[in-house]
Amino acid sequence: MKRLLMLALFALLLAGRAAQAGPVGVSVGVFGGLSIPVLQDVTTSSFSPGDAFGATGSTFGLRVPVHAISSITFEPYYAKSKYKDREETIGGITYTREGFDGKSYGVNFILGRPEGGLFHMYPYLGIGKTKLERTGQEINKTGYNFGLGVGLFSSQKISVGARGEFSMVATGDTSRKFVGATAGITYRLTP
Repeated sequence: MKRLLMLALFALLLAGRAAQAGPVGVSVGVFGGLSIPVLQDVTTSSFSPGDAFGATGSTFGLRVPVHAISSITFEPYYAKSKYKDREETIGGITYTREGFDGKSYGVNFILGRPEGGLFHMYPYLGIGKTKLERTGQEINKTGYNFGLGVGLFSSQKISVGARGEFSMVATGDTSRKFVGATAGITYRLTP
């Protein structure tokens, strides 16, 4: 948590220095889409291709892009996820594995402006705090993500985009990994 705080303070310091050179742009956006668990605690001796992907979940949240430096956008975010239960058969007995409920917050660093132009692509990476909960298990760790976004439409105040993302939460010796696809709409508050 201290690292995340230090990273946020460093980002604000950079943003403050860059703000002196030009106007700071702030936007607010909402998003929603799919999130799919990938390779969740699978051992190599029991791995089959069907084990690669878990039950699909949904994700939605809020993003606040801040354009303080001409080539980088800082994007604080908050997201919630809900994953479906999954049935597994072991030794002829069927078990139901409860899906996680997830919450995460953090900051993405975007190369460029996600709201600029009609059709453009932008890479991003991020760091945050992720909490995954289900009956009898809670994971509350630092998470990392990276992905590629596509700006689909942009007017003076409103823009629409889509993103593909890979997320990972380190849990000690292993990790929880997810791939996601989201779409969102953003409203520009200041230039």
